[in-house]
Amino acid sequence: MTTPLNLHDLVQRYATVATSMDVDAYANLFAEDCTRIDPIGQPGQYTRDEVRASWAGVVRGAETITFTATDIHTVLDTAAFHFDVVVGLGESTAHISGIEVMVFNDDGLITSMHAYWGDNDFSLG
Repeated sequence: MTTPLNLHDLVQRYATVATSMDVDAYANLFAEDCTRIDPIGQPGQYTRDEVRASWAGVVRGAETITFTATDIHTVLDTAAFHFDVVVGLGESTAHISGIEVMVFNDDGLITSMHAYWGDNDFSLG
């Protein structure tokens, strides 16, 4: 099992990879069989390939992505944290702020990721 210290590192690795916009590296953070729901209430992805396709759609519409994870709390194999993501869209910028909860397997791969944010947590400017 991963330790709380490792979970902090895994969350920061997630933030770094999301910011890099590398679709394959992002997908490879997830276990083959996984759950990714971002945000809650939207259709999820349940395999690494589905995660890859979803993230490719995000990256395709972005010029830049800056993902920041703060206030990381860990228990056993689970990490919950506040995130801010800024997506450069050319003439405008999207900002999303919310909470993510991730569960990791013994290999440090994400088996479950749920993002909690809604219309009040999104701005476009």
